[in-house]
Amino acid sequence: MSLQFILGGSGSGKTRRLYTELIRQSVNEPDTQYFAIVPEQFTMQTQKEIVSLHPSFGVMNIDIVSFKRLAYRIFEELAVVNPQVLDDMGKSMVLRKVAADKKKSLVFYKEHLSKAGFISQLKSMLSELYQYGITPDMLKEKIPENLSPVLAQKLSDITVVYEGFKDYIEGKFITSEEILDVLCNILPRSELIKNSVITLDGYTGFTPVQYRILELFFRYSKKVMITVTMDPAVNMSRKTGVQELFYMSRQMIKKLNDLAMETGISRDKDILLTDHPAVRFLKDTDHTPCCLDFLEQNLYRYTGRSFNGQPESIHLYQTRNPSEEIAFVIRSMEENIRRNGLRYRDMAVITGSLSSYANEMIHQFQLNHVPFFLDD
Repeated sequence: MSLQFILGGSGSGKTRRLYTELIRQSVNEPDTQYFAIVPEQFTMQTQKEIVSLHPSFGVMNIDIVSFKRLAYRIFEELAVVNPQVLDDMGKSMVLRKVAADKKKSLVFYKEHLSKAGFISQLKSMLSELYQYGITPDMLKEKIPENLSPVLAQKLSDITVVYEGFKDYIEGKFITSEEILDVLCNILPRSELIKNSVITLDGYTGFTPVQYRILELFFRYSKKVMITVTMDPAVNMSRKTGVQELFYMSRQMIKKLNDLAMETGISRDKDILLTDHPAVRFLKDTDHTPCCLDFLEQNLYRYTGRSFNGQPESIHLYQTRNPSEEIAFVIRSMEENIRRNGLRYRDMAVITGSLSSYANEMIHQFQLNHVPFFLDD
């Protein structure tokens, strides 16, 4: 049983290195079960990438899952009856009923119950509380006397609704966030996990229940490999403030190292990807200086370095309003299609304020017959 990290900056090839190693091991040891765990939205993309890299063009003994899909795989293996899971719509309906029943007990949120979107926000809040293992009793304990009166009232109202919600679904349903709690209880019985190799990619951190699952991985699997986005040249053990780069990555590494020590597993030598420029910025084999790579290596680092090449990768344009910005983006996309042979699938439009741009983007993209997927 061992733990190994693959460290590198964004675009340095961590994922490719991990999957290449995963495929190599799976081919050499066909009787070993391999799990590639990725965030839910990346499962299909990961399957496609592993299939394209595999010499047999298949996943073979590699299972690509998210934490939640892994839970259902274990339920199936152990013949555990799938719990009745309350989906988002069901949560909203239960919350609306509970909030109405508890209205007389609410102080701050009493007049907000009928406002559009309030129940949705309340649902998101409860999901966060479930994910991080916060119980109503813990919320009560965390309300000191010197706290802001407004915040104290909000916490008190949330506690009332939270208790009512838990009482209503008790014995009938569980939330989707509680599936991993169920997994923690039954995972030690799983033969699939025992002596398997598990990889995790695409995570910047884990919730408390995910850390509990990782601890069980350490105890029962053969090896765990995790990719971490951070500069491998920095001192990983140095304590930093929350404002510094890669703070979350440092915290994740520290927490996982502590878990490894507690469980008594060994630490394999970390794989450090230090090549520059990053793989995704390479245009030529001669490693021509790239301004995007320079920005990635120096932004927010205050090194005093300056870029001496040509910033051909970055162009700044100013327009009068979002509508003109989107029109310009569409013209640029069409030009890249005509002149450079790109396809719509090769391009992404990124905005720092999706709520301000989404409606206009949808309108103009549809008007110009541009196929798109809005990731909201």
